[in-house]
Amino acid sequence: MSRRTLVVDFDGTVTEQDLLDTIASRFGDPVVYQEVEDGLHGGTMPLREVITREFEPVKKPLEEIVAWELENVSIRPGFKELVELAKERGWRFVIVSSGFHELIEPILEHEGVEVELHANRVDPRPDGWRVIWQYDETCDSCGESCKRSIVQEFAGDDELVYVGDGFSDRCAAEASDLVFATKGLASYLEERGIPYDRFDDFHDVARGLAS
Repeated sequence: MSRRTLVVDFDGTVTEQDLLDTIASRFGDPVVYQEVEDGLHGGTMPLREVITREFEPVKKPLEEIVAWELENVSIRPGFKELVELAKERGWRFVIVSSGFHELIEPILEHEGVEVELHANRVDPRPDGWRVIWQYDETCDSCGESCKRSIVQEFAGDDELVYVGDGFSDRCAAEASDLVFATKGLASYLEERGIPYDRFDDFHDVARGLAS
């Protein structure tokens, strides 16, 4: 394979903290948030239902949430440099997220980074935010509303490199040729004996791709 496609998760990967979780718990209902997170990690609730229910209690105007996240976001070191490296090498660079365009695009613009983005959308209603899903309802491999089919469609015949950190990255990572993982995704892959390279920042990813 002579070409590469880099697929990178956003929340908890591009950003050091998971902003999607933080916004749902801070501006929604902490009780509902904890209930559905327990359901997700206990295997009793699918991710699609979790995100839908987490954001139903969020009623703040979108512009207020965006202003808050721009003040509080921390970008993982080396992100811009990896985007530039991909451009220099002719690699396709795509962010694939279970989050929302409306929350991700302002951060990328603030950072001065232009990349392809595939994410869900949200209707920020004053009576509660509604998720507008962009993924298929279920994946043939994991049964979740997941990123796998999107990632494989982007990559085509390219070498597929996946960079991620969490639950929503599992199935897509398993379908990739090379995986860089941290936090929960790293633990998941390690438990199953699936090869991956651990990373702390995007400088680690760049070094791994160079070698």
